[in-house]
Amino acid sequence: MKITKTLLLISIVMLSSFFAFSTFAETLVILHAGSLTVPIRQVEKAFAEQYGQKISFDDESNGSVKIMRMVTQLGKEADIIAVADYSLLPQYLVPKFADWYVKFATNQLVIAYTSSSKYADEINQQNWYDVLMKRDVEFGFSNPNLDPCGYRTRLMFELAEKYYKIPNLSRKLVESCPLNNIKPKSVALIAGLESGELDYAFEYLSVAKQNNLKYLLLPDQLNFGSQKYAQFYSQATLTLSGEKKVIGKPIIYGITIPKNAPHKKLAEEFLAFLLSQKGRKIFEESGQPPIIPQSNVAISKLPEEVAQVILEYVKK
Repeated sequence: MKITKTLLLISIVMLSSFFAFSTFAETLVILHAGSLTVPIRQVEKAFAEQYGQKISFDDESNGSVKIMRMVTQLGKEADIIAVADYSLLPQYLVPKFADWYVKFATNQLVIAYTSSSKYADEINQQNWYDVLMKRDVEFGFSNPNLDPCGYRTRLMFELAEKYYKIPNLSRKLVESCPLNNIKPKSVALIAGLESGELDYAFEYLSVAKQNNLKYLLLPDQLNFGSQKYAQFYSQATLTLSGEKKVIGKPIIYGITIPKNAPHKKLAEEFLAFLLSQKGRKIFEESGQPPIIPQSNVAISKLPEEVAQVILEYVKK
């Protein structure tokens, strides 16, 4: 009898704990660009520690264009959406799926490689295109129809043709890259570099640093990392599937909370944390340069906690 009562008591305690956990535990759903994986997960960990309540994250990385299609065409729900090109947000989400967005980080395009890559000791800003087009060299980039890093690579080819004054350079570079070397997202190319299947890959500087890869910095006129050359960047255009046209411009990441976010209040607190000095420090240490947050709407129209963080920068 005592054993039965003891077992009953244990069962009650376990059930109580389960229901208490179910009541207070929340899972924040985050869709983000592959290049944001490292800093986003570090922000998640820091936020959970500060939040002081059991919280979990369901985060999924994809090419930013693919994320837009998941939300707008497949009905994917999310609490936070963070993309590598802020302009995708007004193109796809605002105003039907979201009311606002915030620009929060930048980056630049580089050519990543390893010490085992062919001609690793020779490649430089003046000959990289010749190296990539050698018959014994394998290089890759991400799918322009799914990932901003991919269409930025193609746009860069167009700019390189103008910058180096080499006719048909863009077409020759595209033809030199086998279809098998074009992946859904840029971070998917890293495995190929590490295994030796690829000699070079077009990546963001932050991704190359986070994965301890060697990298070649491109001229500022080609890397989409400088506001100074915004006008030069705009000379390049590319039409994607579905007749969407992209124009070259400086790299700026964007983030938003959709109208149908399942955990909107928690999402607002998370975004405020990401934009705060603590969040900025994480991005800086991850090689992902943060910028002063800017929104497409008046600060008064943003969620209160997000607005308060941005106001702190405005006052400085």
